[in-house]
Amino acid sequence: MGERRVLRCATCGLVRADPLPTMDEKQFVETQGYTDAKAFPEVHDFFANCHRDFVDDPVIRGMRRQLVELERLLGRPGDLLDVGAGTGIFMFLARERGWTPRGVDICPLSAEKAAREFDLEVSVGPFEAHDFDGHVFDAATMLDVLEHVHDPLDTLRRVHGLLRPGGAVAIAVPNQRCLLTVLVDTYARIGGPWAQGLLQRLYVPPHLHYFTPPTLRRALEVAGFRVQSMSQSGVYLGRYRMSHAMRIPLETVLATGAVAGMNARLNVLATKR
Repeated sequence: MGERRVLRCATCGLVRADPLPTMDEKQFVETQGYTDAKAFPEVHDFFANCHRDFVDDPVIRGMRRQLVELERLLGRPGDLLDVGAGTGIFMFLARERGWTPRGVDICPLSAEKAAREFDLEVSVGPFEAHDFDGHVFDAATMLDVLEHVHDPLDTLRRVHGLLRPGGAVAIAVPNQRCLLTVLVDTYARIGGPWAQGLLQRLYVPPHLHYFTPPTLRRALEVAGFRVQSMSQSGVYLGRYRMSHAMRIPLETVLATGAVAGMNARLNVLATKR
């Protein structure tokens, strides 16, 4: 893919970008999604909707479902750590439901927006650099986060260490076994026209790792978690700018993948062993 490759481990099957960026490069790319409407328009549009009068779209409703599932698993709201908190909108939704949220994010712009729009404090910097004053949490969330980190297993182990015994983690990541991904990968391998452009839309620079159900389950188990549930869900295309000529076939492929058990996103609930 030009400046980088996408590799699959021959042993465990985990897919990752090569080379991995430096921390400075990573922070630049993550910030670019919020400041440059042309670089990652769907991220830019989501950032724009993260304000106190936000539109209650399917993305927001999906966040609420994550909180409901956590509450069912734990029996009640509690102390929540949101890793990759972004603009704080998930923390805001959690606080509405009775959680006591804390968050961390690599991007200062996100923390500024969380404070301005939702009166929430988000710690700025790499997650691994924070000790959270020795606090132990009832739950942690990483929604569209684990695919962004340099070392997913190290990140999961760090989360594990911050949870009380029996504490829960909720994770959402893109599904590498999605039908769309399988079709684009196959098309690129046979050298189809415009394959490079499709790959660049699929393997965006902020994403460093790509998970299937087995690789995500294995990472969680090695990190010390017990997987309680793993489900698939669709992606809300309303966040993506595209022509009708592209949207209609894309919706068809995604809908077919959902029926075939190859949907676009993986959602996992796991508890600390």
